[in-house]
Amino acid sequence: MNWIAEILGYLAIATGFFAITKKDMGTFRLWHLISSFFYIIYGLFLKSSPLVIAGVIFCIIHIYHLRKLKKNRNNKTQAL
Repeated sequence: MNWIAEILGYLAIATGFFAITKKDMGTFRLWHLISSFFYIIYGLFLKSSPLVIAGVIFCIIHIYHLRKLKKNRNNKTQAL
């Protein structure tokens, strides 16, 4: 296997593990988004559709929730 693909796979795993150490949901989602991005690239190297599809779906979910968190924080700030 290509050494670049190996590194991407390990980066995906490492950022995923790092994400689950975060207590703040926004930070968790940001790090898991990064992990999912690495999984997408890793899946492309391996020509693995399930990895790419799962990574894209996770990215969409995390971006949606990060935007929702940002909107809620902005609304709370404006209410003060």
